[in-house]
Amino acid sequence: HFLASMAITVLLIWIAMLLLRVYTDHGNYLAVPDFHGMSIDQLTTNSDYSDYEFIVIDSIFDLNNVKGTVLHQDPFSGSKVKKGRKIYLTIVSSIPENTSMPDLKFLTLRQAVSVLESCGLKLGRLEYIMTFDEDAVQQQFFEGKVIMPGIKIQKGSVIGLVVGMGSKGQELPPGSKVDTLERDSI
Repeated sequence: HFLASMAITVLLIWIAMLLLRVYTDHGNYLAVPDFHGMSIDQLTTNSDYSDYEFIVIDSIFDLNNVKGTVLHQDPFSGSKVKKGRKIYLTIVSSIPENTSMPDLKFLTLRQAVSVLESCGLKLGRLEYIMTFDEDAVQQQFFEGKVIMPGIKIQKGSVIGLVVGMGSKGQELPPGSKVDTLERDSI
């Protein structure tokens, strides 16, 4: 009786494994293509990709890539997955993120450039004026107007700076007017 029960147990386990293999479609995998640089419309309308389900989990603003295209994917290209697998995508946002304008006044030009870059802003026009503090930022401009620290602006915006040149600098022309961009106007 013991040998008969062992044979029945082994047979049942073998049948269960065989059915499990059929149920899970074991051995039938798809290689994930590289979706980097493709738009969501291309992915959803192309019948070649109908075996995958696409889910956008994040969007990142990136000036160096085309808006609406795929930056990252999970699982990565070349991975083996089953039919109907969810592919999680990070795409390039079409709307730039906002950032707070930092206070650059009295920082050295080198420090100011570093702060601008860390905030996702770009250095624009530099003007030099004669002041006692050489190489220090005296004023910050956005679209030709003085911008106060803390104002929300889009990443990638260009910020102009007025920098002191000590006794070697040139003064602004007499009568030049500087408009101020107030915090409430944006």
